[in-house]
Amino acid sequence: MLNGKIIINTRPEASDDQIAEALCQLNATVVPMPLIEITPIAIDKVLLNRIMQDGAFQWLIFTSKNGVDGFFDQLSKPEKLPFRIAAYGLRTAEALEQQGYSADLVNQGNTGAELLDDLIPLLQKADKVLIVTGNLAPDVLQNRLNELVTAERLDVYHTQFVTEVSKKTVQRIAAGKYDLILFTSPSGVKSFVHHTQNKIDLNCVKAASIGPSTTKALLEAGIHPCVEATTSGKTGLITAIENYFAAERQL
Repeated sequence: MLNGKIIINTRPEASDDQIAEALCQLNATVVPMPLIEITPIAIDKVLLNRIMQDGAFQWLIFTSKNGVDGFFDQLSKPEKLPFRIAAYGLRTAEALEQQGYSADLVNQGNTGAELLDDLIPLLQKADKVLIVTGNLAPDVLQNRLNELVTAERLDVYHTQFVTEVSKKTVQRIAAGKYDLILFTSPSGVKSFVHHTQNKIDLNCVKAASIGPSTTKALLEAGIHPCVEATTSGKTGLITAIENYFAAERQL
């Protein structure tokens, strides 16, 4: 249990924030501080028709719930899809199920490279792969896949910094009146630095990271995370947070 712990949640505003819900169930006090906004990007109808043609793509890769919803919310929901689906993380696989589809491959690792480790043995040289992602995602997956097959990228959501954050929450952080700040994406880290630079000492921030790419962004900002999830998704982060506070109590 996390009784009395104050955890600042920097995830985007969402009605189904499973991480915040899980923390509340553990009796933590969760303070919202959304740092990024997610908006859909319209898919060109000609391109969408091409994607849905038999043989156009053998695999579609989804790396987040945002990618799943951004793609399938623009689809007419056919009963059968003309491609196989690879999902990175359980949350992404769950989002697919909510859309009425199942992933053919689900990777529960902590980096995109681990997803490719599972996917590459299933690929044929002539296969075409489409990576469905957001505007700020790096080209790492596409570049590696293009060494073996033909890979394309489709951005279906746009990530941007929020225009302002709660002054009270920034003051709380500056005063050290919290126990952890959750970071779940590099863009969230960058927005945090943007909104808090010259207002807090970044070296003193007590951060929890959802995985390696977020940790890398934190370290580049001068923030050394206290917690890093060892497996992707909600469960990995919550477990890491519980272990951190359990170890703290033993000191």
